[in-house]
Amino acid sequence: MLHAGAYVHDDKARLHEKLRELEAEMAASHAGSGTVTLDSYIVSATPFEHLKPKYDDGAWSLERFAQQHILFPVRNASYDYLALLLTVSATDV
Repeated sequence: MLHAGAYVHDDKARLHEKLRELEAEMAASHAGSGTVTLDSYIVSATPFEHLKPKYDDGAWSLERFAQQHILFPVRNASYDYLALLLTVSATDV
C-alpha cells in the first residue's frame, strides 16, 4: 500500500467502488433472477501509522479507511477488523 498512489488514483483500493457499479449493472440486466452482491476489502500489511500520512493531508482515521474498505489486521477493544468484516457481510445477506 505504501507504493500505491493516493486513494483517488489507486485502482486496487477503489475496487469496491467498481464492484458496486458492476453489481448494479448485473441487477439491472438480470431483473428478477436473484441478488448478486459484489464487494472487496483490503487488509493492509502496512500499519495504519505508516499508511496514514499518504492519504490526503494525513488526516484519515481508522474509521475513514474502513469506510473506503481498507482495514488493518488489528484486534483490540477499540478496533477489530474481523468484526468490521463480519458486520458488513451480515448486512449484505
